[in-house]
Amino acid sequence: MPSKSQLPPKDRGARSRLVQLLGAAQPIARASLVTMARVCGKKGCKCAQGEKHVSLYLAARVGKKRKMLYVPPELEDEARRLVRNARTVEELLEEMSQASLERLVERKAKRSAGRTARS
Repeated sequence: MPSKSQLPPKDRGARSRLVQLLGAAQPIARASLVTMARVCGKKGCKCAQGEKHVSLYLAARVGKKRKMLYVPPELEDEARRLVRNARTVEELLEEMSQASLERLVERKAKRSAGRTARS
């Protein structure tokens, strides 16, 4: 395993951004944002004429079950930030994973080429 300073610049950059994000204790939520339009059922309400009530929900795992958690309007920005931070973490991990796999494949190819040359 190479030290951090021996990693290619692209890997170091992804690792650095990941450490900064997690080290700053940025809150994350592995969830999706879902906008739902519903009818409340009250007579005379605007939704009875087709203008439904629109609200935001977080679709997330709570234990082993998937739950829809209502997000009040005053917390929508925070909910969006939680999801955005989690997506950034996932993207950085994927970038680092792909680079690691590419290096492994390269080392494997060099090893195989070395064996072929010795035969």
